[in-house]
Amino acid sequence: MEEKEKEKAREMFEEIFFKPIEKVLGPFLNEEARRHFSQARVEVLKAMRSFLDAEIERVDKTEKKSSES
Repeated sequence: MEEKEKEKAREMFEEIFFKPIEKVLGPFLNEEARRHFSQARVEVLKAMRSFLDAEIERVDKTEKKSSES
């Protein structure tokens, strides 16, 4: 994936997942809450990575089975 495409995908992800929360709650958050949301962002990204890894593995297994038949 080209760098421009990666950046666009990252921006889209931010817009879908994080901007709505920031827009609604941002004005009311103190520094501690902001740190928690920052860490939560990392955890969401890790969850997405885990999900994608599992899906890749599932697709690989399915393709292997279909190519063996």
